[in-house]
Amino acid sequence: MELITERLNAVVDALEQSLTDKPDKGELSRIARCSYSDLNSLFLQLTGVTVAEYARKRRLTLAGIELKYHDAKVLDTALKYGYDSPVSFARAFQSFHGFNPNAARREDCVLRNTPRLHFSISVKGVMNMIRTDKITIDGKEYEASYFGEADMSSWSDIYQKRAFWRLEGAYDDFKDRTKTRMVLPYNNYPAMDIQTGQVFMIDYTKKDGTVKREYYISDGTVWRDMPSTAEVLLHPMEPLRIDRITVRGKEYDAAYYGEQDMTGWTENFLKREFRRLLDTGEDFGSVEMKDDVLPYNNYPPIGFKLGDVFEITYFRLDGKIEKRCYLADGTTWEGLPCTREFIV
Repeated sequence: MELITERLNAVVDALEQSLTDKPDKGELSRIARCSYSDLNSLFLQLTGVTVAEYARKRRLTLAGIELKYHDAKVLDTALKYGYDSPVSFARAFQSFHGFNPNAARREDCVLRNTPRLHFSISVKGVMNMIRTDKITIDGKEYEASYFGEADMSSWSDIYQKRAFWRLEGAYDDFKDRTKTRMVLPYNNYPAMDIQTGQVFMIDYTKKDGTVKREYYISDGTVWRDMPSTAEVLLHPMEPLRIDRITVRGKEYDAAYYGEQDMTGWTENFLKREFRRLLDTGEDFGSVEMKDDVLPYNNYPPIGFKLGDVFEITYFRLDGKIEKRCYLADGTTWEGLPCTREFIV
């Protein structure tokens, strides 16, 4: 009987041969001998990414190699890998590699790589939980499975150890919480058979004896080609101060959330500052939208809701200052929730 791994490897072969086009769902279903929905579900369970996401990351991996090592032109590379314009290609490239296509040849810009997948069957030992406890988070009780601790004293100046817990049945409660940019690869955990859709609680004991508790979610995040958990916040970041700004001729209170250095991944800007307008009412319900978007993960971990309005101040290297306004209108881009720029 043909093994499912053989079918999945045949799917990967087909994807690799058509990376300059969009995946043909019908052909992939035929190769996998199941519906595309079932194939996608199995692919996600085994790899942490969908079929389309894997193909996208492979395209951007190869595009980066061509730009950095083969002197390819940005426009030619964008068209080759199925992007309608250099702008859409630059957005995708920036999101994946962390810098724009024009910076790919710089020595300090290290390409991110998603390797070609190969499926095989393996048998491994899985660590059993040591005990279970009941803990309460935001008024709700969860069962927490304890998997032991790891020493950190030999490589950390701050922490002595960390203890690992898995929260049972917590994914739906945590999946929409605010994420930070911090991740923890699976190989930092004990051998506990991590699956997508799980939530972990880690207690970090500092060398001064104090303990800091952090939460991580296994949601398909990949960092440097390693499956990883992403840190989530129980409560979003509080504003640093409240400013008074004018947008479209009207004054608003605006929560200021700090600034972000941009010199490491853009050639034109020094930094940008983030402000969220307060008490906007219905003032922005019919604004004229632009095509430019800004994913939520570009912002500080502040939490978002539909209708939020942001003013972002960009400081250019030439000394000029640009103010752009964005609306959280439900737009998604490359699977990421985004704000969308509007005309002021």
